[in-house]
Amino acid sequence: MALLSRSRIMSAFIGLFLVASVLVLAGPVRGETANLPVTVTASPTTNLSDGDVVSINIDAQSPPNASASQIFGADARVCKPNAVIDFSADFNPTQTGNCVLNPLSAGTDAKTTVATAPPNLTAAFSFKVGVGTDNYQTQGGDNVSITCGPANPCKLVVKLQVPGTVAFASFPLTYAGAATVPGTPAAPTAVAGNAKATVSWTAPASDGGATIDGYTVTSTPGGLTCAWTTGPLTCDVNGLTNGTPYTFKVKAHNSVGFGLDSPASGSVTPVAPPSGSYFHPLAPVRILDSRGPTGNWNGKLAAGTPRALQVTGANGVPANADAVVVNVTVTGGSNNSFVTAYPTGGAVPNASNVNFAVGQTIPNLVTVKVGSGGQVSFANAVGSVDVIADLVGYYSTTTGDKFNALAPVRILDSRGPNGGWNGKLAAGTPRNLQVANANGIPASADAVVMNVTVTGGSNNSFVTAYPTGTARPNASNVNFAVGETIPNLATVKIGTSGQVTFANEVGSAHVIADVVGYYDTSTGDLFHALAPVRILDSRGPNGGWNAKLASGTPRDLQVTGANGIPAGAGSIIANTTVTGGTANSFVTVYPSGSPVPNASNVNFAVGQTIPNATAVKIGTAGKVAFANAVGSTDVIFDVVGYFSAS
Repeated sequence: MALLSRSRIMSAFIGLFLVASVLVLAGPVRGETANLPVTVTASPTTNLSDGDVVSINIDAQSPPNASASQIFGADARVCKPNAVIDFSADFNPTQTGNCVLNPLSAGTDAKTTVATAPPNLTAAFSFKVGVGTDNYQTQGGDNVSITCGPANPCKLVVKLQVPGTVAFASFPLTYAGAATVPGTPAAPTAVAGNAKATVSWTAPASDGGATIDGYTVTSTPGGLTCAWTTGPLTCDVNGLTNGTPYTFKVKAHNSVGFGLDSPASGSVTPVAPPSGSYFHPLAPVRILDSRGPTGNWNGKLAAGTPRALQVTGANGVPANADAVVVNVTVTGGSNNSFVTAYPTGGAVPNASNVNFAVGQTIPNLVTVKVGSGGQVSFANAVGSVDVIADLVGYYSTTTGDKFNALAPVRILDSRGPNGGWNGKLAAGTPRNLQVANANGIPASADAVVMNVTVTGGSNNSFVTAYPTGTARPNASNVNFAVGETIPNLATVKIGTSGQVTFANEVGSAHVIADVVGYYDTSTGDLFHALAPVRILDSRGPNGGWNAKLASGTPRDLQVTGANGIPAGAGSIIANTTVTGGTANSFVTVYPSGSPVPNASNVNFAVGQTIPNATAVKIGTAGKVAFANAVGSTDVIFDVVGYFSAS
């Protein structure tokens, strides 16, 4: 600190004294060490001997409270260790008896004072501590005795004159020869994790006269430990057994040794994290169109030349995504064929996602496991075809939504009053549909899964479903030809007021929606992605069927206990394909043991081969059921994943 002339020091100090007097009387007073508007340090404060000098530094240049970032003066005294210094009176020896009035020994300080000069941003001074006893009387006549020494720790208190108030900073003082082991901490708290627990605690009331330099936490049972040396008072005890209850004790260490163990924490039980994935719905976004540069494909997908598509690291899909949900549309195929989506890096599976005829435009919702490099691959069986993919969400281990499967229920049919619509959906006039807070879907739901069927279209067109309150995306859900009846499963993020919106591109068409489930953060199951696997083909023995599915004779299919689907699975996602139908009809997939619902999954014409993604709740004995409305048809079922509680 720069030296000032005697007259300037006295002038500044008198002015500051007057200001400080007003502040003490009128301004708010801060509690000891609470929210100091300036930074105060003192050193050394341990292992002190009689006459040692403690250096005190005050810095208002980078304070936690800029509005009070000046220091106009400071006083320092030694006080009783348990004294609460909240007011100037607490600091005045003869008013409260908290602090020494006289030096504890010859040549030491009872009080030191420093004043500052503009800009009043720093101050530094020294305090010479003593060992001994000070006896005096307060203004009220009470006798006071304060002893500081090896067996009697005291504290150094600095009174700070700052704008608008006075504040206090205190520093515990310990003396050479006084140290013992630290005191006993209070019972710690513990939070269970995967094969571990995070244990937190507070420092003991006494450090034993020497700085605490470590803590050890010990588990019961097992005696597993973690050691603390610096930072926040917390550490992880690793190597615990999931499913086993544990308690924990903590003890402190200083230069003398370890203190006693604390009381035990409450019991906690480590558990393994869920192995499944959470769903994260997205507003639809086009990530591939082989007719243009979207997705970086150039031209149609040819048979025998699978192509990969990067799905992670863009469009809101993180690197840790396990699977993506995309609406895949094929158009302009040169042959009757099918396209399969599968994890990049694996072999092309014996499964299909989108079956199509020459020149046909047809969509299907695809849930596909992410493969190597964050990519998924597409393979075409015959000829060549353009491929379009619209992303609607992804699965990852990051906490998000869980799936709640429902028995299928019709929530919209524009041919009648169901859903509150009257008549076809016309181009240019989007309509909203209430999905949350109705039909078993709570207001907290984030996304809905429904089978959307269009019929009676006046033009070749497509329908898009998207969150109400958002702009219509450049994406499609159901592409259809004039008069065609065609379904597609849709996973749609729920928008404002718990609604989703439907828009038709050209002409008009009837829309039917059968809800099969919803996603919610608070309830439901997690997803487990699988490489596509065929578990039913009625044209052969696969799945135990050996003939077409006839109307009026529903059939069950065992889905759990094989093909990677555990007995505890609650629902599955699969691709249902029908082929060789003898009549215009539809097939419904539903939980075994339940009545056939008023809903459909795959609508088809005579002889048509058509797929549709299916999300279905698993029924009794781990089975799902299939029902055909008219005639008979072959059914193929390719599973891509399942949902379970963990």
